[in-house]
Amino acid sequence: MRIDPGARLSRRSPEPRADGREAEQAARNRRTRAAVARLAPVHRAALRARESSEEEHQGLRRRYYTFDHPRREGIRAVALSPDTAGPWPAVLVCPGRNARLEAVTGLSAPDHPDRDVAVHLARAGYLTLTLDHGLARGDSAARPDGRDPAIVLDGELRLHGDSVLALLADTAVAALTWLAGRPDVEPERIGLFGHSLGAAVALHAALLYEEPVPVCAASHLGGYPTMFGRLATWDQFAALPSILRYADLPDLYSALAPAPLQIQYGRNDHLLDPADAAAAGNRVQDGYSAVGAGTAVEVLPVDMGHGTAIDQAAAFFSRSLAAPVRVRAEVPAARVGFDAEAREEITDLVDNALASGTLTLGPVGARLEELARQRIGRGSAAVSSGSAALEIALRVIGVAGRTVLVPVNTFFATAAGAIRAGARIDAVDMELDGLGMDPGALRAALAEHDDVAAVVLVHIAGVVSPALTEVLAECAARGIPVVEDAAHALGSALDGTNAGAFGRLAAFSLYPTKVITSGEGGLVTADADDLDLVRRLRDHGKRSFEENVHAFLGSNWRMSELHAAVGATHLPRLDAVLEERRRLAAGYDARLADVPALTPYTVPPGVRGNYYKYVAYLPDGVDRSALKQRLRKRGVALAGEVYDTLLNQQPFFADAFPGRVFGNAEWFAARHVCLPLFPGMAEREQELVVDALQSELS
Repeated sequence: MRIDPGARLSRRSPEPRADGREAEQAARNRRTRAAVARLAPVHRAALRARESSEEEHQGLRRRYYTFDHPRREGIRAVALSPDTAGPWPAVLVCPGRNARLEAVTGLSAPDHPDRDVAVHLARAGYLTLTLDHGLARGDSAARPDGRDPAIVLDGELRLHGDSVLALLADTAVAALTWLAGRPDVEPERIGLFGHSLGAAVALHAALLYEEPVPVCAASHLGGYPTMFGRLATWDQFAALPSILRYADLPDLYSALAPAPLQIQYGRNDHLLDPADAAAAGNRVQDGYSAVGAGTAVEVLPVDMGHGTAIDQAAAFFSRSLAAPVRVRAEVPAARVGFDAEAREEITDLVDNALASGTLTLGPVGARLEELARQRIGRGSAAVSSGSAALEIALRVIGVAGRTVLVPVNTFFATAAGAIRAGARIDAVDMELDGLGMDPGALRAALAEHDDVAAVVLVHIAGVVSPALTEVLAECAARGIPVVEDAAHALGSALDGTNAGAFGRLAAFSLYPTKVITSGEGGLVTADADDLDLVRRLRDHGKRSFEENVHAFLGSNWRMSELHAAVGATHLPRLDAVLEERRRLAAGYDARLADVPALTPYTVPPGVRGNYYKYVAYLPDGVDRSALKQRLRKRGVALAGEVYDTLLNQQPFFADAFPGRVFGNAEWFAARHVCLPLFPGMAEREQELVVDALQSELS
C-alpha cells in the first residue's frame, strides 16, 4: 500500500486562530463529550478475569483470558507481549466486526494481510489486549436460530435505550482500566487502536476514558449522513442512536484534542467515499488546530481498501507513546458533575413535570422535601435559594425593628437576609477551633443589645463547631431563637446530631457549588408550626396555593419542579458524595505532610464534616493573591475562601462597625486558603495541586 505524503493532512499549516475560536472549539468539544457520555453511559465497572492461561509462541508471550463485565459475561480475550522483561507500553486493539480473535492475535493465519495487527504491535514492543465480543456475522452459525448475534443483542439493548456501540465502548473503557492496573504495563503509556467498527469503539472509549489516550483509527472516516445515508454501507452498530442531534463523526474525533490521533482511510475503501473522508479529515484537523493542537493529529489517505496501514500505526504509537502521555492538566476550583444515570433520572422527572403541566410546588418538590426530612431529621420546605431560606426563617421569627446577631465571617447573604427582613444587624467575632461564633464575643454582644431578636450561626466550610453547644445555651437562657445558616453543611453533624437540627429554623443552600445541588435552590428546616408559615411565605403569603387570598407579606420564593428534579436526584447520592469528599480530604492530609509550609485545618473531635471546603493556613508573609496567580499558571485554581472579606470590610457595611476589631476573624480571613476538592477529582489532579503548592511554598 502507498501513502501520499503530500496528502497528509497533519502537514497542513495550521490556520491562525481568531480571537475566541479556541474557547468556542473547547466549549464545543466539552458539549460533544457530554453528549457521548449521555448516549453511551460508562458504568465504571471492572473487568473480572474468570479464567486465564499462558504460553510462549514465536517469540511472543500469549495470555488467554475469559472476562466478565456487569453488562456482558464470557468475553474472550488475548494479551500478547514481547518475550522480554516488562513493564511495556500497551495498546488496546479493537478489531472490526467480522475480525476473528484468532486471526487478529496470530492464533490462526490472517484472512487479510493486515488482520493480525495485534501481533505486529506486540513485535514492535507493545503489550496488546484484544477483546472478542462474538458479534461477527459468521457467529450466527453458532446460534440455534441462525440469527445475526449483533442484531439480536442490538434489539435487546434498544429496549432499554442502549446500543451495541455503547456496550462495546463501556467494555473498552473497563479494559483500559484493567490494562492500567497491570504491573507489567506502564499506566501512562497506553493507546487505542481500532479498525472499522473497532475504530468507532476506540473513538468512543477514548472520549469516555478519564485519561487522555492516543488513538489510531483505521477505515472509519467521513460524515455520518454519507456513511449511513447516501452510501448506506454502515450498519447501526457503528454510531450512537441520536448522535447527529449533537455531533457528526468529525466532531467526535475533534473532541479528542489535544490527545494524539492518527486516522487512516483507504482511497479504494468500498465502505467510504474518499472525497467525503478527505473533507471530514480537514474538519478534524481544523478542530485540533483551533485549540492549538494541530501537530497532534494526522490523517492518512492510503492506497488500500477497507484495511489498516500497520507500519504507520506502529510508527504512530512509537511517537505518541515514546514518553508518558501528558496533556496539560488544569485543576478547577470546583467541578459539578452528574453521571449518566443521574442525568437520565433528572430528564425523566423534568419530562414528567412538563407533561403534567405542574411546574412548581408539585410532586417533585414534595419528594425533595421528604428526602431532606429523612436526611436531616426535621421537616423541610424547598425554596428558590439559600438566601431566600435565610430571609424566610428570620421573617418567621419576626425580627423587624430589632437586632439580629450574625458572625462577622460569613457570606453577605447572611446579613442581607436579616436586613431585608427588617432587622438591624451586629457582627460577632469567630472562634478558630470550630470556625463558629465565639461564645465570649456573643456574650459581649448580648450585653450590649437588649433587643436581640435572633442569633444566626454559620457552619463555615461544613464544620459544625463544638462551641455551638455553649452558644445555644447562652441564647436559650435569654429566650433568643437561633437560626442555623447551614448553607455549607448538608451532611455534617456534631456528636451525632445533623446540621439543621440545632436551631429553631435552619437554612440550606442548594447552589451548584454546594455538596448537594438543585441548580438554584434552598431548604428551610423547622418544626411543624413554623414550617406551615414557611410554606405560606414562599408563595407570596397565600392562605393556600389554590386561592389568591394573602394573609402574610411573603414573596415568590418557590422552587420550580425543574430545579427540584435536580435536587431530588442528587440528594439520595449524598452518602456517596460524602464518602468521596472525605476520602479526598484524607488524601490531602497525607500528601500535605510533604508541604510543611502549609498547615491543614484540623477538624475538632465530635465533628463529622462534609468537607465542603478543605481549609489550610498559609505561613506568615505569603501574599495569597500572588500565590493564587502563580498557581493558576501551573494549572491549579484554588477554591474560594470562606471568607476573605469580612462583613465589616464590605462596602455596603462601611459605616456599620466603626473602629471595631475582630481579631480571630481577621487572622482567619487573611491566612486561609481552600484547596480544590470535588467529587470526580482524580488522584493525579490532587497530586498536581500538592506538587504546585510544594513548588510555590518551598
